[in-house]
Amino acid sequence: MSIKLDAVSKAKQAYMSAKSTLEHRLREQLNKEMSNLQTQIDIAVRYAYDSGETKANILRALGTKDFNTVVRCLERTSAVAEIVGESPLDSIYSWLDKDTVRAVYKDHGPNNYSGEASFVVKKLDNGSYLFLSLDSLWSEDYKTRNDIVAALDGKTDGHYYEELVSWVTRRGL
Repeated sequence: MSIKLDAVSKAKQAYMSAKSTLEHRLREQLNKEMSNLQTQIDIAVRYAYDSGETKANILRALGTKDFNTVVRCLERTSAVAEIVGESPLDSIYSWLDKDTVRAVYKDHGPNNYSGEASFVVKKLDNGSYLFLSLDSLWSEDYKTRNDIVAALDGKTDGHYYEELVSWVTRRGL
């Protein structure tokens, strides 16, 4: 076999190996994200059931007639109870004034962010919120990035955004 054909063969082998690895990683990521979304559904079902909603109404809200769907959700969340009263997020977020919120993280959330930052809160016409940082993304020497600013400033989605929106809507703007 010529050197050129050998190179073609090796390139094809590398392609197949990379494709297999990437497909495996994508399947793992998909499974993890779908599991997280299923957990959110399970917890929502648990909270609805614990608040007195009937299984029939929960089935309608889920858009299914399969009774076992609700049973499985409730089984997976048998040890879950909604925290009523003071929110655990109150130790993370606080109002500085009527439209400025302060976030203080210590190994918080899925990315284990730590630090603090302040944001002006703007409620948009469509009902969503916009958080505009009063703090810099980078330290003065550009050696340290403020991950809280990166996670929230101008964002409209993601774990940290959804969490802060939830806190702001409960605490009122």
